[in-house]
Amino acid sequence: YEMDSRFKMLFPRMYSSQGHHVTAYKEWGNVKGKRITVDRCGRQETLVMPTMGENLRFFFSYQVNFMYWRYFMWNFAGRQNDLQSHGELDKGNWISGISFLDNARLGNQDTLPDSLKNNKGRNRYFMLPLLLGLLGILWQLGNKKQGNLQFWLVFVLFFMTGLAIVMYLNQTPYQPRERDYAYAASFYAFSIWIGLGVMFFYSLIKKFMPKPLAAIIVTICCLGVPALMAQQNWDDHDRSNRRVARDFGLNYLNSCAPNSIIFSNGDNDTFPLWYNQEVEENRTDMRVCNLSYLNTDWYIDQMKREAYTSAPLPISWEKKDYVSGHLDVCRVSDHPQFANGMELGQALDLVRNPKTIDDNGIGTFFSSNMILPVDKQKAIETGTVAAKDSARIVNQMNIKLGRSVGKAQLMVLEMLNSNNWERPIYVAATVGSEYYPALQEYMQLEGLAYRIVPVKGQRERVNTEAMYDNMMNKFVWGNIADPNVYLDEQHIRMARTMRMMFGQLTAALIEEGQNEKALEVLNKCMEVIPTTSVPADYSSAMIAEYYYELGQTEKADALIRPLLDDCIAKIEWVKSLKPKYSKAVSQDMSIRQNVGLIQNMWMTARNYNSELTTELEENLQKYYPLVRN
Repeated sequence: YEMDSRFKMLFPRMYSSQGHHVTAYKEWGNVKGKRITVDRCGRQETLVMPTMGENLRFFFSYQVNFMYWRYFMWNFAGRQNDLQSHGELDKGNWISGISFLDNARLGNQDTLPDSLKNNKGRNRYFMLPLLLGLLGILWQLGNKKQGNLQFWLVFVLFFMTGLAIVMYLNQTPYQPRERDYAYAASFYAFSIWIGLGVMFFYSLIKKFMPKPLAAIIVTICCLGVPALMAQQNWDDHDRSNRRVARDFGLNYLNSCAPNSIIFSNGDNDTFPLWYNQEVEENRTDMRVCNLSYLNTDWYIDQMKREAYTSAPLPISWEKKDYVSGHLDVCRVSDHPQFANGMELGQALDLVRNPKTIDDNGIGTFFSSNMILPVDKQKAIETGTVAAKDSARIVNQMNIKLGRSVGKAQLMVLEMLNSNNWERPIYVAATVGSEYYPALQEYMQLEGLAYRIVPVKGQRERVNTEAMYDNMMNKFVWGNIADPNVYLDEQHIRMARTMRMMFGQLTAALIEEGQNEKALEVLNKCMEVIPTTSVPADYSSAMIAEYYYELGQTEKADALIRPLLDDCIAKIEWVKSLKPKYSKAVSQDMSIRQNVGLIQNMWMTARNYNSELTTELEENLQKYYPLVRN
C-alpha cells in the first residue's frame, strides 16, 4: 500500500481498525483527533486522525503503564486479585497492602465484598521487594566505575526484555489473556537488584560491627522479604490435587458415543482432550477435530489419517481440492435456478469444479440453502436416532449459509455429506456458532457436547437419557469441591459452565415429568460444585429456581441468601466510590447488574412464596433508585 502522507506519524501506536479496539484507543488516549478531508472516488469524506500527543498518551497509559508497569508491580508491590483486567477498577490491578496508597487509587479496600477480599490471588508485599531492588540499584551506582558498569549490564537486560518488548509488540487493547509472562526476563533482571539490595544494608551495618555478624544479621532480616512473598503467593500458586483440566477434558470425550467425532475450537476444549488421548489413552476411539486448524491443508491431511484406534475422518476430497491458497474461502451467490435450495453433494461438486473457481482460488456456492437428504433407515441402524423417535426424523436437513464459507466450514459440510450417519458427530458445547455451519436446529445436548441429528428442533433440546447417564455416572470433577484446591478465574468459569449444564438437564427432566431424577441432578450439582468453592452467581440462582419448582424451598433459600449478601456488598462498595471511580468498575460489580440480579431473585422467590421474598423486595426498593440515577 502507498499510505497517504497526511496520516503518517513517527512511532504510531494505534493501527487496528476493529471496532472494539478503536473504542479502546479513544478511551485510553482520550482521542479528540484532527479532521482530515480525503477524496474517495470523487466523494469528499472527513476522517479523524489521532494527534501525536494522543498517540503518545495511549502508549504511556496503556502499553507502558497498564501492560508493563502493572505487571511489574504485581511482582514487587502486590496484586489485587487473579481476575483478568481490561482497565476495570476491581480487576487485576497492583496493590501494596498500604491502605492510604491503595485506597486513593482503587477505593476503600477495607469494605471490599468478600468475593474480592478473599480472592486467593490477592497478594500484598507492602512494596518491600520493590524497595529492596531500588536499594540494590543505589548500591551498584555507589560502587564507582565497576558498579556503574554492572548497573548498565543489568539495566540493558531489564530494558530489552521489558519496555523494549512493549515498544516492539505494539499491543492492541483487549488482549485475550494477561501478558505478564512476556516480560518474565525483565522481572528476573530486577530480582538481581533485589539480591544486591542485601549488599546495601550489609555495607551500612558492617561499619558498626564485625563483618561476619553483620552478614548474619542482614541475611536474617532480608530473608523476611522472600518469606513474605512465599506466604502471600502460596495459596494461588499451589496446584496440589487440582485435576480440573484433565477431568473436564475427559468429560468432553465422555459426552460422546463410541467412534465419534467432536469439533472443538479453543485451547480449553482441545488440549485437555488431546492430553487424555495421548497420555492417559482415554477414549482413543474418538477423533478430536479443531475447527481453527481445519482451515489449513496440513491439518486436513492429519484428519484423513488414522489416529490411535480412530478411523480417518469422512473427507473424500483430494489434496489438490483443499491445498493452501485454493478454496480458502467460498462466496455464496444465490442463483435463480436454485431458488429452493441445492443438494449439498451437488453444491460441493460444483464448488471444487475448476470452472467455478476464480483466479484467486475463491469458489462459489450457487445457493445459500443447502439440502442434505436423510437416509432414515441408516440413522436408526447406527443409533443416531432411537427407533422410538423414528417419526421425528426429517426427510432432509436444510443448512443455511452466510455470505461466505471458510475452509473449515467447507470441510464440516463435506464430512456431513460423506458420513451418512456412519459415525456420530458432535460439537463441543463451548464452541461459538460462528465457527461451524448453521446446524443449531439439528443439535441435541448430551453433556458437554451437542450431537448433530436429523431431527429438527431447538438447540436447547436435551437428550435426557444420555445426558443424565453422562453427568451422573461418567463425569469426573477435578476436586472442585475441595476448598483447599485453588481455582482461578478460568477454572471457576468452566465450573459455572458445568453448573449451567446441570441446570439445562434439570429443566429438561422437569419438562418430561421426571422430577425425582431432576432432584437427584440438582443435589449432585451442589455436591460436586458447591458455592463454598465456586461462588454463588447467576448460575446458582438458576439452580435455586429449580429447587423452588421441585418444592425444595429450604435448599433454594440456602442458595439465594449468600447471593443476595454478595449483591448488597457489591452495591454498597460501588456506592462508596467517587463518581469517576464508580464508572470504572467491571460489569460484575456494577449496580445495574446486581440490582437486576436481586430483581430476578425476588420474582422467583415471590412465585414460590419463599420467606426471603419480603427481604428481597425491601432491598430492591432500596437500591433500584440507584439504577435510575
